[in-house]
Amino acid sequence: MKSATVMFGESLDPQVLGAAITVAKNCDVFVAVGTSLSVQPAASLAGLAAEHGARLIIVNAEPTPYDTLADEIIREPIGEALPRLLAGFAPGGDR
Repeated sequence: MKSATVMFGESLDPQVLGAAITVAKNCDVFVAVGTSLSVQPAASLAGLAAEHGARLIIVNAEPTPYDTLADEIIREPIGEALPRLLAGFAPGGDR
């Protein structure tokens, strides 16, 4: 049996990628966490979401190719940044 992971050099399942593209085009907020956003085609989902009006939030220690499109860039440890970020999206949050 093969796991559902994609190894380097393997192609993504076309149906899964198609579904991800549809979601990226229709989301209100796209949060990229702990990724360099440099491995395609998955990395392009961030740009696709931003191009279709989503608010792009990047949580990563280092700069990414999509930083110029981001509405917010967080360069803090994920364990500290995510709880605070998610609290802002909870009912009564300030986002």
